[in-house]
Amino acid sequence: MASLPLKESLLQILVTFMKHLKLLKLSAMCIHQHAITLLRRLLHRISHNPDNHLPGQRPGVDSDRIVGATQPAVEDTQNQTPLTTLAVRLPERQNMPPFQHCVGSPLEFLSAQVSMDHRPYFVQASSTVPNDRRPGAITLRPIIASQIDRYDRNITQSKDFNVFEVCPGPDTFMESSTRVANWLQLTHPEGACFFFNPLQRVFTDQNILENNLALEILAAAEQANQMAAESGKVCVTMELAIEKLSEGVFGYYFVDHDARIIFWPEIVKSWELMLYVRGVVDKSHMRYALEAQYWKHCALFPNMRALPGQAVNCLQDFISYAYSDLIMSQTSVFCFDLDELSNMLSVIDRVKDNIEKVNEYSVCIVARYMDIFLRVKFINFCGQPGARLDSNQRLYDSYGENKSKPILIRILNVALFNSPRIYSESIEGVLVDDSLVIPMWKNFIDQITSKWNSVLLFSTVMLGVDISFLAVPGVDDPSIQIKPATTTVIYLSTLCAMGSLVISLVLLGRISDNKWSPTGSAYKLIISMSRSLFGVEGLAIMLSLPFALLVWGMMFFVIGLSIFIFHTTDIVELAVVIPIWAAVLLLMMWPVLVAGNFHVSVVVARVWAGFKSWKDIVQRMVITRRQ
Repeated sequence: MASLPLKESLLQILVTFMKHLKLLKLSAMCIHQHAITLLRRLLHRISHNPDNHLPGQRPGVDSDRIVGATQPAVEDTQNQTPLTTLAVRLPERQNMPPFQHCVGSPLEFLSAQVSMDHRPYFVQASSTVPNDRRPGAITLRPIIASQIDRYDRNITQSKDFNVFEVCPGPDTFMESSTRVANWLQLTHPEGACFFFNPLQRVFTDQNILENNLALEILAAAEQANQMAAESGKVCVTMELAIEKLSEGVFGYYFVDHDARIIFWPEIVKSWELMLYVRGVVDKSHMRYALEAQYWKHCALFPNMRALPGQAVNCLQDFISYAYSDLIMSQTSVFCFDLDELSNMLSVIDRVKDNIEKVNEYSVCIVARYMDIFLRVKFINFCGQPGARLDSNQRLYDSYGENKSKPILIRILNVALFNSPRIYSESIEGVLVDDSLVIPMWKNFIDQITSKWNSVLLFSTVMLGVDISFLAVPGVDDPSIQIKPATTTVIYLSTLCAMGSLVISLVLLGRISDNKWSPTGSAYKLIISMSRSLFGVEGLAIMLSLPFALLVWGMMFFVIGLSIFIFHTTDIVELAVVIPIWAAVLLLMMWPVLVAGNFHVSVVVARVWAGFKSWKDIVQRMVITRRQ
């Protein structure tokens, strides 16, 4: 019986020991977690300090340098706080969002925090990369951010209707059903899916969940990082974007968030980067193109980035100046109208609430606008001698543009009442140096749309008038085989009115389908027509057909009506009608002559002056003979 109290006491001691051991374990876990958090914060601050550079690295951009400026800084920046960059900021574990826009394993996400050093990130090719995809087995080609083919993937979904099986219990449903180690699946504000590898700081827009594409991209990233390390082109905030172009061929570019440009560790010549702009010779000019591609990259991959206040203020200055320039000038170089710029300013006012905060929506908005404005600066040779200051200013010589037009074009211009020349001048005004001036093109489309609507209405009326005139007894007698001249001319008027009606409907249908919008095929249409046999004149002739055919229809109707009136032999009737007909004809010709810069008074004055000079000459000749 004495052994029972002994067992109870031993059991109590064992329970107490287990409680203390459990408490000690929890304390150790808490201390370990706080230590890891402090270490992460320290590494994060070091990685975002632009004053820390590797040997051989170039320093970052001065904090007082304005985006896109080429002038050297004049203020002392040693005591200024480093500016926030758009480099990716991986959230810490205790403050991690509930993965609403990033899907991946929390353990894998935590492992990425330790790799925030300033060295290139490499993958162990012996264990993770297949033999046929090790560095050297793939081909790398420099690309730009605009060549990321996000909008032309043509990925289709299955038509099979599958009922998704929901597991029991509470679940956030924030994690993807399929995951790849060390990769984060992120969601663009627009809805697109892309992937980010925090260990390698690699972005890709392609689906790495298929065909072992993740391993191939890591192999391409390893080779690109080796090239950067060998050339010494390594920076603290460096990121890498990879795009698979074909089997075994990958496109790549690096991103420097301090300088706000994209770069490559090799010499690159890219037509896409040049935006097909001719005459670029200065590095300060080329910076606008590189910075535009940097903002394009941030717009494609905006997640986990803090919005810098400097970028927002710079963008607001761009928009404000563009707004004032459009108010003061009708030939502004900016490709927006006043309503669009006003809406943009309203959006930027809301974006300011997210400055210095991680918000992919605000980052994407600012990046898209900055991309557009910097492209405008690059195309217009901003900061260069001879920069474009007006939208209709040509930067290149006009050799060969003033050559004489073919005789056929001249004849058609006269036959179509000078409309092709007017349209040709308008088209040349909206197409400057093979670039479409969007605001002027919109105004041009609005003007011709309004004109074609009027022509459509008058053509319908003219067609009805011709048909009604043919129904008059005696005008179109079906029993007579040889039609009179009146009937023939009215037939011609009907055909012209019908042609004007059909062409107006076709052209208005093209405009209503946005086929001629600046974002549609308007530029391709003008360029293709300008390279055709007749050049831009061919497009001008096509646009002038509705009006010209309507005028021809009216003229034929007037001729037919005149024949029908003067066919009578009554002298009294002719005596009354002829003066009125002549007066109406002169009044009709008056605005036509004025529109063609032909003034009767000027002609009469010149004729009178010629007559007086001829009279003086005759008098002198007579006087000379008498002497």
